[in-house]
Amino acid sequence: MNVNKSQLIQRLKTQSISIGILASDWLKLPDTLATLSAQQHYLLHFDIGDGQFSPFFTVGAIAVKQFPSPFIKDVHLMVKDPFNVAKDCAKAGADIITLQIEQSETLATTIDYLATHYPECLIGLTLCPETELVSLIPYLNKIDLIQVLTLDPRTGIKAEQQYIVERIGVLIEMLKEIRAEKLIAVDGSMNLTLAAQLYPLGIDWVVSGSALFSHDDLQQTLLQWKTAFIHN
Repeated sequence: MNVNKSQLIQRLKTQSISIGILASDWLKLPDTLATLSAQQHYLLHFDIGDGQFSPFFTVGAIAVKQFPSPFIKDVHLMVKDPFNVAKDCAKAGADIITLQIEQSETLATTIDYLATHYPECLIGLTLCPETELVSLIPYLNKIDLIQVLTLDPRTGIKAEQQYIVERIGVLIEMLKEIRAEKLIAVDGSMNLTLAAQLYPLGIDWVVSGSALFSHDDLQQTLLQWKTAFIHN
């Protein structure tokens, strides 16, 4: 494994939340980043949507470039053309690029391109709730991260919590001896109650944006989440 990639994975093992930074008040961004840094939350999540894979539309790769080290840029692509958008995000400095496994037409090509041209970048696959976990098998030796969605971004339909809990258990069992080599994240309509129940299952982090930034005191919110994880 690339030394830089190995070091990045070790840093990620200390992060329990991938912060959905696009949900923050960008007029207060310097203060937000200072608070996150003070609380040692360095993992930032960027949902890149073009309104074509799903109705979700947001910023492009240019936003990723605006965030300096020591922040880790975790980019999730929900786009019609993942190959070219992945190239742009990697060029912009993304540390993690996660592709929707349902975009199968260019999936293998995109993974191989990133692995060849950006070996320091972690590669992930995201699955919608109804996508079979076995669809991961052909790619397991080429990816670093598996991201489980609690809702389908194409329809907005959210899965039952118990279904997600069971799905994570099945995934971990499926990985077996290679579990230690893979990162597992859970994303989608995340709140503190759900996060506190998912984290003890053995995942590496949850993704949350709106729930974290819905209160004025980000520092206090982050402390509440940290306390909930420790107690569970």
